[in-house]
Amino acid sequence: MRRLLKYARRQWKLYLTSIIFLVIGVYLNALGPKFIRDIIDTCIVGGRGDLFFSIAIPMLVVYLVTGVAKYIQEFSSDCISSAMQRCMREETFRSILAEDQYFFRENNPGELMSRTKQDIETVGFTTGFIAMFFIEIVLHVIYMAYCLISINPSGAIPALVIMPIIGVLAIISEPKGDKLSDKRSDDIADMNQSATESLSGIRTVKAFGREREEAARFDKSNRRFFRHSLKLDFLWANWITPMEALARIMLYLAILLSGIQVIRGKMTLGELSAVTSYTSELAWPMMELGWLLTEFAAARASLRKISKILDAKPRIKSGEKHLEKPSGDLEFDHVSLTADNGAVILDDVSFHLKSGRTLGIMGATGSGKSTIANLAMRFIDPTSGNIRTDGTDLRDLDLDSARCGKAIVTQDIFLFSDTITSNLDKGQKGLLSQEVLEESAKDAAAHDFISKLAEGYDTVIGEKGVGLSGGQKQRVSIARAFASGRPLLIFDDATSALDMETEKKVQRAIKHHRNLTMMIIAHRISAVRDADEIIILDHGKIVERGTHESLMALKGIYYKTYMTQYPEEEEN
Repeated sequence: MRRLLKYARRQWKLYLTSIIFLVIGVYLNALGPKFIRDIIDTCIVGGRGDLFFSIAIPMLVVYLVTGVAKYIQEFSSDCISSAMQRCMREETFRSILAEDQYFFRENNPGELMSRTKQDIETVGFTTGFIAMFFIEIVLHVIYMAYCLISINPSGAIPALVIMPIIGVLAIISEPKGDKLSDKRSDDIADMNQSATESLSGIRTVKAFGREREEAARFDKSNRRFFRHSLKLDFLWANWITPMEALARIMLYLAILLSGIQVIRGKMTLGELSAVTSYTSELAWPMMELGWLLTEFAAARASLRKISKILDAKPRIKSGEKHLEKPSGDLEFDHVSLTADNGAVILDDVSFHLKSGRTLGIMGATGSGKSTIANLAMRFIDPTSGNIRTDGTDLRDLDLDSARCGKAIVTQDIFLFSDTITSNLDKGQKGLLSQEVLEESAKDAAAHDFISKLAEGYDTVIGEKGVGLSGGQKQRVSIARAFASGRPLLIFDDATSALDMETEKKVQRAIKHHRNLTMMIIAHRISAVRDADEIIILDHGKIVERGTHESLMALKGIYYKTYMTQYPEEEEN
């Protein structure tokens, strides 16, 4: 609630505008039955037809002004909803971007999309339109009850007795609606996740003929959402029906009691009309209570889920020190990493990658190679040991310093839906010249195919590089690393999607950048053989290390891998 109040304070002008015109609308709306009373009693029953227009024209003006006030009030309420959604969506998205890898392991993309879209829309709609509508109902009921009592106290008895009963029924029904709204919100997140996975992996889905299975998985979430929605509708139908019945009984009793008084001469016909109108004006707000409480319940469920994201504390904490000009020097000092389930991922790994040198890392799948890259980028922290850049522990540096001196290229490439120039220039945020970008593309063997595109470097490519082959996307990604100007480049199986000839071109470019510090993680020996040092990982431990020549002489894992990849060497 405190968070919502923070957002609401920013929109105080809109709230004030909406409330002012809300009050005007409620007050003017209450004048209508009085005009009708005067027309009936004075003009019709009293026979003063000459006064009809003197009553009817002000009545028309009041109705027109009421309509204008209502329009401004509802428009202001809608603006509040949109503004609240904007504020919440901005803060939520920034909060998500600030989270670490641990957070994204626990929260899938579909769930996060649901929180930033449906849940925020629900809360925004409730804090704007629904909140103002609730205030309108409260003021409307109070003022209409006052007007009703002022005309005929006995005619107000049915309303004063039955309205509290309707309110109690609405309040009793609310907790069950809260739980169902919570479940329905989870169902939407599940549907989003199912759809996101299926559409992102559509090629795999089609390749393995899993269209029916994926459709069935989505349908399962969709049916669960349907069941919970149906239960929620059934719940409100069960409660709304008696509330509507009570509202009609309230109107019937008001007409009955007032009618008897008219027959006895204690009320005028015009007053009967006014009592009927005011009672009707009291009935509809009571029937809206069920819907209002449904919306409040849904908003409360959504707010809990949004708050879970906003209240999440990253496990990767930013330090206080700042590096102005990182050199790329990187040191792992007895680094170990254990998973939450107790599995050992890295065990006492130590190496010192000095500025301007190249380190090659090899090992079987699951040996911990990519984990070293993640630790170097400080996407995760080690369980024990220290990782230092330029002699300073990464945990003591602010996150910008810990990462700004490194550029990483992974096997899982991501390109933004933008021009190639914009994708290459991400690391420098639009500050690089076209000459530097083209030189970087040449080093990554990407310039030739980029130049042949319809718009060259201004060609817009789709999200994840749609329209480019896997090798082309990989080369753009490598060019982006070169263009970043960062002193330490980390290639995590970066040339796996390249053919041998293109890989050789990229390798020659890498050798050309001898001023850069490089960590090359690969399965191919061709990628690491020229490194100043090569380490071999096995089950998270360094089992071999040295240059290509020394490791070949050792005739261990590296030697066997070499012979597997280059069998012709063994024959010779």
